[in-house]
Amino acid sequence: MRIFYGWMVLTFLSVLVACSSDGDDFPVIDDDDPVEVSPVVFDINAVPYPKLSDYNFFKSPMSALDPVYGVLPFQPASQLFTDYTSKSRFIWMPEGVSAQYVSDEKIFNFPSGTILIKNFYYDQALPSNSKRIIETRLIIKKDADWIFANYVWNEAQTEAFFDLDGSFTQVDFVHNGQTKNVFYRIPSQSECLTCHKTGDSAIPIGPKPQNLNFKLNFADGQQFQLDKWEDFGYLSLGTPANINSTVDYNDASQSLNDRFRSYVDINCAHCHSATGHCNYLPILLAFSETANPDNLGICVVPNIDISGFIGIPVTHIVKPGDPVSSNMYQRIKSEEENIKMPMIGRNLVHEEAVSLTEQWINTLEGDCN
Repeated sequence: MRIFYGWMVLTFLSVLVACSSDGDDFPVIDDDDPVEVSPVVFDINAVPYPKLSDYNFFKSPMSALDPVYGVLPFQPASQLFTDYTSKSRFIWMPEGVSAQYVSDEKIFNFPSGTILIKNFYYDQALPSNSKRIIETRLIIKKDADWIFANYVWNEAQTEAFFDLDGSFTQVDFVHNGQTKNVFYRIPSQSECLTCHKTGDSAIPIGPKPQNLNFKLNFADGQQFQLDKWEDFGYLSLGTPANINSTVDYNDASQSLNDRFRSYVDINCAHCHSATGHCNYLPILLAFSETANPDNLGICVVPNIDISGFIGIPVTHIVKPGDPVSSNMYQRIKSEEENIKMPMIGRNLVHEEAVSLTEQWINTLEGDCN
């Protein structure tokens, strides 16, 4: 049920003993607890608002990204790479509604009014080596459809303004002790739809049971995310206890195969699916589908040959033991617009993903001939 909190009113009853024949009279006590109400401002007919502050998602100062009551943090086990930005994610729902479990690998059936909030920022932006928030992306369930609302932060970090036109911003930052720079792309509405579509409809990508089945630190302690959602009333009861779950692809204690499958699930599967933008290509990269090696492209000949672009023979999407001849490896390590994958959402090479892909391909055995 929805969590309410407040101070419990302690009432001491004094029993009044009357001597009349009418019986005893007792005071009427209203012992209902005070109800905490989310201060988020939401009018389904008025959103998207012109400014991020209009929603009142965060306490002051807004740049601290400290959520108000009812705005719950969440995090997938593996996270989308976006030019080394850090991300903080939150969910909010109107009072009295909840999401329902569909299956491990599908997004929850979210009620109208649900808002998913994702902030993109650099913790060590130069020259001050401090936090710089670039954008806050909202995806809002409006009746039966999802709509996009992107907010670009000002230089003073005091406000973010609605903008779905798309733009670039130059960022110098520190990653693992090294200075990097990027011409960071803030996506347009059409670019948002490219990644977020199934068929012609927009959907979220990350909030699936398979991605959230682990503990997270909340303000009141550590808890499994799905349990927290149930306790708070954001998720109806009935989610299975056993969920086929992705892992953190950065976690070296997990199997290399599961780490790689989790990486391509969150970074690639939204396009490489039967209803995604790249459905014409012969791979399916959702975690639930990559137990089949054919879906990962192992020994599958690519229908787009990039050999001429890179000057190296690329014979298969994935060639066991041979990253250099593997289309997937060459695309992940490229910065070229007509080669790189993912094609939207990054301008830098994800060095850790290149290493992960190389390690994974080198462990594969077999001969494609």
